[in-house]
Amino acid sequence: MNRYFRFFAAVLFTVLLTAIVLPATALAEEREPISGLTDLARVPAGERLPRFIDDAGLLSPEQAATLTKALDEVSVRHRFDTVIAVVPALDYREARLYAADFFEQNGFGFGEDLDGCILLLAVENRDFGFAAFGFGIEAFTPAGQGYLDKLVLPHLKNDQYYEAFMAYADAADDFLTKAEQGAPYDEGNIPKTASQIRKYRIYGGLAALVLALIIAWSVTYAWKRQLISVRKDDLAHAYIREGSMVLTGKKDIFLHRRVHRVQRVQNSSRSGGGSFRSSSGRSATGHSGKF
Repeated sequence: MNRYFRFFAAVLFTVLLTAIVLPATALAEEREPISGLTDLARVPAGERLPRFIDDAGLLSPEQAATLTKALDEVSVRHRFDTVIAVVPALDYREARLYAADFFEQNGFGFGEDLDGCILLLAVENRDFGFAAFGFGIEAFTPAGQGYLDKLVLPHLKNDQYYEAFMAYADAADDFLTKAEQGAPYDEGNIPKTASQIRKYRIYGGLAALVLALIIAWSVTYAWKRQLISVRKDDLAHAYIREGSMVLTGKKDIFLHRRVHRVQRVQNSSRSGGGSFRSSSGRSATGHSGKF
């Protein structure tokens, strides 16, 4: 009797253990984070990707880890998902629309309004797109987005991707802080960038030098005139008898005509900068461009 009891107890224990372990293992496999996916159709809605996705291998693993940590800190501090995605190429969509859909379909965003922003690069044709949702519409005004480009694009154009991405993370922290204080970056309070400050200093130095040269020349010219007793006369009025020369006719002859035509270059490197709607119909703000 004891032998049969032990046998049935062992069978029952095995069944219970299997019922507990198998669902937990399946759940763990389902929640395993996805990395490196850029085909939006293959990414189930609600899955969480890291806040830095690099499908083109632009950064080293060490740089990627440091950048991800910085993005996570900004996101948690402001409860505002700050994301960077690098994809090989765009599809039929404009870069800002692709970025907005990427942000939504991969489960980013805090709260019902999906508070957050994303910078997306498509390396094949050097496209970039920026999109912001929720509180980001207030924090990243059209004028503020222009300022953001001045902080990030110079690095991207020189293929300094790590520097560009870190500048984006720092800028997002600054933009959100200003918006939370009730003074988002907009027309009238856009600060000067470091390159603009250097340029103004150079122009100021050159202007001061030119002014000093003009003052020095004026002083020396005045001193020189005081030393001359005979003045130079460019006309011969003193040698002409009044009324001795009379012009009886005047005529202007048009001899030549030379016209230079220069085509006006249209700047199409940036589009957008205002409100739009993602594929799901949510309101967003952003722009697209080349780097």
